[in-house]
Amino acid sequence: MRLIKLMCILVSTILLGGCLQQKPLEELGLVTAMGYDKEDELLRGTVVYYEFDPLHTNNSKMVSTIANTIKGVRQKENLSSSRKLVSGQLRIAIYGEELAKEGIISYIDTLSRDSEVGTMVYLSVAENSAYDLMNNSQQSEEITNVGTYLYDLISQNVEAESLVSPTLHEFMQCYYSEGRDPILPLLDFSDDTLLIKGLALFKDDKMKGIIDTEKSFYLKLLLDPYRAGTIEVSLPKNDMGKHIKKREQVQNESENLFVSLDHLESSVDIKLDDAESNHYRIKVDVVTRMQEISEDYNLGNPKALIVLEKAIGKVMKGKMEKIIAEFKSLGVDPIGFGNHYRSKVGYERFSREIWDGIYPEATFTIEVKTKILRTGVMD
Repeated sequence: MRLIKLMCILVSTILLGGCLQQKPLEELGLVTAMGYDKEDELLRGTVVYYEFDPLHTNNSKMVSTIANTIKGVRQKENLSSSRKLVSGQLRIAIYGEELAKEGIISYIDTLSRDSEVGTMVYLSVAENSAYDLMNNSQQSEEITNVGTYLYDLISQNVEAESLVSPTLHEFMQCYYSEGRDPILPLLDFSDDTLLIKGLALFKDDKMKGIIDTEKSFYLKLLLDPYRAGTIEVSLPKNDMGKHIKKREQVQNESENLFVSLDHLESSVDIKLDDAESNHYRIKVDVVTRMQEISEDYNLGNPKALIVLEKAIGKVMKGKMEKIIAEFKSLGVDPIGFGNHYRSKVGYERFSREIWDGIYPEATFTIEVKTKILRTGVMD
């Protein structure tokens, strides 16, 4: 009896396997990157795909077409390719700046419904157009495949804590959260290479502004704990002048000194004591190692080290106050203060419309405590 059951299962497996659509790798174009741009009233779609060929190590190609919808774009892309294009190896989706300003949720929603695409695909915004970014990259001798190159570029910066992870899953999570807005990396092609230029700030699914990489550090400092961050901080000499040793041969006429910090660990605590006042108290604790300082500073004096720690905390506090003010002026909330407000008042008394009305009037008190565990090499 058991033998009969086993044979029935085996026969069924063979028959069902024969019904599956076979896709020989040699006949497929494995899409690694796709980009979309607004072009007049139409949609320009661009894909970079890899053709498997044992005789050629670099066999990536690019196709760009224009249609009314994503599905129309994909149909025309297949008509322009000798291989059937499949999305199972997609690494990144890139949206042109003009398209991002108009709204990208319909394109992202289509992407999320594709059963071949995983939720860990990266999303990004191209300064100017996705087509130009991808086309210039494909012509570069340094970049063999824009999809894998950008995936590695973003991955290593996420791992190094220089960038907030921009996966499809995380974008959708922020988009459907009424108390926090999404952010995506802003990409550019310059000096024959691809680079992350900053972050694109979104209100719902529309891009409202851009911040550079320095401000991105302070955004992440407010958003997530650091475990091994790095930053260079500019400090005014007036706050610590008496602890700077005078050097006869080297004279630095700059009004600031510069401190390079690494192995930076942080924690952030955001509290809303009273929903009526809409006042937030933010406490940030930073523990770090000083790798380099641009002046001959008296690091052997404990009092001088305390002065340095307070100066770093003061500068960080000022940077965070400015970036929050910038977010308020743009009407974006990438830190998620709305979620803190919602947890205080409850779901019944919270809506996106209510939060949009009271967010501009929110006030903040920031306290930063910095501790330098070790000092490193002086310039």
